[in-house]
Amino acid sequence: MLGRILLSLTAVLIALGAALYPTLKLFGLFRSPISLNNDDCVTIPGLEACEEGWVNRQLGMAYLACSDIHSRDLWVPSMDRYNATALPDMSTDHITLLSLTAPYKHRVLKITGLPQEAHGIWTHGMRAWQDPTDPKALTLFLVSHRPPLDRSSVMKVGANSVVEVFQTRAGEDEVRWVRTVKHDLVRTPNTLTPVGPMSFYVSNDHATKLKWMRDLVTTLLTPKSEIIYCDASGPENDCKVAADGLLYPNGLALGPTNGLIYNAPTHRGGVQIWKRNADNTLTLVDDIRMPYAIDNLHTDVETGHIYANALAQGIHFAPATTAEGVASGVRCATETFKIVQGSDGKHTAERVFADYSGKVNAVTTSAPFGNKILFTGLATPDVVICTIK
Repeated sequence: MLGRILLSLTAVLIALGAALYPTLKLFGLFRSPISLNNDDCVTIPGLEACEEGWVNRQLGMAYLACSDIHSRDLWVPSMDRYNATALPDMSTDHITLLSLTAPYKHRVLKITGLPQEAHGIWTHGMRAWQDPTDPKALTLFLVSHRPPLDRSSVMKVGANSVVEVFQTRAGEDEVRWVRTVKHDLVRTPNTLTPVGPMSFYVSNDHATKLKWMRDLVTTLLTPKSEIIYCDASGPENDCKVAADGLLYPNGLALGPTNGLIYNAPTHRGGVQIWKRNADNTLTLVDDIRMPYAIDNLHTDVETGHIYANALAQGIHFAPATTAEGVASGVRCATETFKIVQGSDGKHTAERVFADYSGKVNAVTTSAPFGNKILFTGLATPDVVICTIK
């Protein structure tokens, strides 16, 4: 009898291991630590917890959506950090302008016109639209996770997430609020990519705002979320589902030469490529399967290539983005892949950077400019720029 029980238990454990192996591999449990192009890097201090941003080589500057490590400990709705009652009444998050030439000076930009009810910006993803007729005229689109008005209700209602829209001119000391895009479909926004002066695609990384329902979906690995298209050019915010049935859609990027939309389904791995239809819905046209959890995607406007930031040891990402984890040096290695479209229309991924030493640690953004990549992250203490050979 005991032998049968042990045999049955062994069979169950083998089946469970086989089921979990792809996910454990995706998040780096069995990955070989082989670094690449990580020997020529410079650290830029004073740029803390800048989850994402927009980098432009022609203008020689980057706009970064920044916070601080302590705040990230308290409030990251996408990671179920919901300590809203411990947050300050007014957010200390900010937009920083960074020069892309040494000595890499940077400054916090003044935000004007933002309604008082916003209580500041609560940063996550951010991108910019550059006016094709006036390259210095920029529109910034920022995902802002406002806490609910009654902060004690956060576990019942979730975050009050919106997209804030600002205008500025390259190099100015301020950004001017022009609109808040709030819509029932913009439920759990992670990042976005503009496709016009007042239109964008945004990824909902979860199907629901509430943690217990999220846990169920994530445990079952059920693809339930969406990419949303929004047009804010009219009197009302007009949003629609562009693609659905997705598993943790995260990074988004617009191909500068082919007009395709690139998305990273983090909990599935790889990169999906979508064609825009006349009604702004999306049709899947290519799918790069990779055993990596991909976070943000960024465009090299000069080559048309897309750069994908891989959480090479994603199993360590959550502890590495806490104040305790940062202080104690918890490592989550980084790899970067260049997504290239061939003459046949198909895409391939080329590994161009990897760091397992902790030099580039727990980053969420790998943004290219020329022969360099700017690395920053949700709770990184600094920005790092590395030269790719």
